[in-house]
Amino acid sequence: MIDPAGEALHDGIPATWRDLTDRLRVVWLRVPAAPGWQSTVDAVLTKHSDEEHPVLDVVSSGPIAADVLDLVRRHEDLVRSVLLVDPETPVDEPFAHVVVRSHQAPDDRISPPLPLGHPDVVFNVVRTLNTFD
Repeated sequence: MIDPAGEALHDGIPATWRDLTDRLRVVWLRVPAAPGWQSTVDAVLTKHSDEEHPVLDVVSSGPIAADVLDLVRRHEDLVRSVLLVDPETPVDEPFAHVVVRSHQAPDDRISPPLPLGHPDVVFNVVRTLNTFD
């Protein structure tokens, strides 16, 4: 999870994800707390390059979606999918899936992306991951 908002009450993963950690390995990176987040993600992905059959799914949202896609392109052999919540730019990659698209505000402004801990995000991410199995 690459969280551009980085909003968490207790500096851990959001409560909505905790029940899933018994079957999913969840790594949460809060972008505001990691100014060099791209190099951190690059290092994490590179760390898995020696694994025989890595299965990595990257989740992110909003304003950094395009940056995340650029980063993942360098590791396409390691990443099964990129799951995006409310990306600001169109997505045209075979490995990328928009899992949540929020409604626009009444005055046609695009609303901010749903937080990655939002129950709708959790539901749609898990539902999408289950289609890969």
